[in-house]
Amino acid sequence: MPIFQGRACMRWGDITDTDGRVYSLAHLQPFTEVFRIEEVDITITFTFGFHCFTDEKGNGKWIDNRGERRSFAPDRWNASKELQGWIRERMLDATVKLYHDEKRQRRYFCLDIYDYALFLQITKPHNTENTLKMMVISAYEVDEWGRSGLPHKGPRHNLSWVLSQRAQGINL
Repeated sequence: MPIFQGRACMRWGDITDTDGRVYSLAHLQPFTEVFRIEEVDITITFTFGFHCFTDEKGNGKWIDNRGERRSFAPDRWNASKELQGWIRERMLDATVKLYHDEKRQRRYFCLDIYDYALFLQITKPHNTENTLKMMVISAYEVDEWGRSGLPHKGPRHNLSWVLSQRAQGINL
């Protein structure tokens, strides 16, 4: 069963499905990387949300997390194994759109991996320099019929520029 530890750090335990298969979530554990952006080293801690390996279809084992109930989705879990590679190898070349979720929280949307949608939250911890936290809130393959529900308004920005601005404490 997934385990959530604290607001600042999400750690997930392995999932055992109803048939007894164990799915490791080791690739969704928090990690920290340093990126050189505009001649500045920026340290980013990455965490991964519940929606990276669950959905609302009800085809897998039901999992409760912080008042939300979703089912384990082996297809999302499998696709999520690409996230660390994307972060380390392609993230700085990605483009994102700023949007506000239903609670009016600032989020970023990216559709740079084939038809794989990523929803990100980027925060700057108080009293830090060149340090960010990025949570991959959700990541999933988009079916053609689902494209109309994705954020589509507003300009696209290079993610490296967004990270540079956020590291300086600039809210976009």
